[in-house]
Amino acid sequence: MASSNVPSKGSPATSTLPFVLLFFISMVFHELALESINVVYSQPPYSFQYLTSSITLFQFGFCVILPATLSMTCAGGDVISNFPREWKQFFVYVKLSAVVYGATALATMSLAYSGVTYVTKVVFKSAKLIPTMIVGVIMDARAIKAGNKNVKRKHYSVWDYGSALLLCVGAAGFCMSPKSDDDTSSNIMEDTKSDEMMESVTNTQGPHWIGMSLLIGSVFCDAFVPNLSEQLMQQGTMGRTKAINRKDSGDEDDDEEVEMKSLLSSNNADTNNSHYEHSQSQTQKKEGLSSASLMVNTNSIGFMLLFLSTVISSQLVPIVTFMAMHPHFLMLHLVVGCGLGTAVLAYTELIKRSGPAFAVAVATLRKVATVILSYMIFPKAMTMTHFASSCLVLAGIVVGFIGKRRR
Repeated sequence: MASSNVPSKGSPATSTLPFVLLFFISMVFHELALESINVVYSQPPYSFQYLTSSITLFQFGFCVILPATLSMTCAGGDVISNFPREWKQFFVYVKLSAVVYGATALATMSLAYSGVTYVTKVVFKSAKLIPTMIVGVIMDARAIKAGNKNVKRKHYSVWDYGSALLLCVGAAGFCMSPKSDDDTSSNIMEDTKSDEMMESVTNTQGPHWIGMSLLIGSVFCDAFVPNLSEQLMQQGTMGRTKAINRKDSGDEDDDEEVEMKSLLSSNNADTNNSHYEHSQSQTQKKEGLSSASLMVNTNSIGFMLLFLSTVISSQLVPIVTFMAMHPHFLMLHLVVGCGLGTAVLAYTELIKRSGPAFAVAVATLRKVATVILSYMIFPKAMTMTHFASSCLVLAGIVVGFIGKRRR
């Protein structure tokens, strides 16, 4: 899968490959630990009733603690200096968090409507690579039209879109392959139990078009997340500095879209600016916002809200007590948190280095690799669907490679 023709993202394969491998390995550990927790502690003799809250708390927590720790030890604490100081700055990350939440919530809500099954959801979610590419092209075009000369338009060839289509169809085939009823290990790739249960219990047979609309909305939320993340990391503190300068000068616009642009986009320095200011802006543009800063700014919102809700609902004390009594339970949670935090950090770095489309393509291939790994660890019968899906994924990789060579 070829990335866009943006020089700033033209990272050599040797600098990108470690993050790809780190993402793959971290997600494998995360999913294995997550499956172990669900299998062991959701059933007798434990039957821990706050399992969902404890897992989610560790997932969000490590997506804040891990990048913050790395920043403090390796990057001189840039996370603290880049943390939003004002509501207008903070509101951008609130919007990004809302889009992240919408990607999951809308997909789950769609299962309550007629004709929308878990398989339908999987197929739609597996096809998010193409919308990610389209949204990226549109967002770059809007940024350029708004006068942002730092952004260069993404260009995807027919080969790129063909490769993306093959990868999406192949991944969907792997995800929707039949699973045996007594094989809980097949849930390594996706935590499907809760979704399937919700589908059977809460299916209210509402209008079909509403369910499909929710699914489409979920896919486009998935498409916006990496593209918004890329723009935030590209501009870094420049956007926030300009927003503050606009406020101090009294040149404010009440329209929320303009406020969003002031943070996500930054114009080139005026031709009348001094050479020093121009050099400073070029340096800031090159560095941008770090992946660790983006993770902390985005996930801290969800973590704070989740922690408060856990305390208010009197779940925190039982969770801590149970972990103190069962060290294995705590260890698995640490693996879940560290695994997801590391994977998200690697994924965010891939977005910054190679673009949203490349990162989503890697995530799509990771799903396929996880299914294959689960079949190797827990032997199951291979079906024609698996074989056909494997061929499609391989064809997608080959088509993407050919397209890259033709450039």
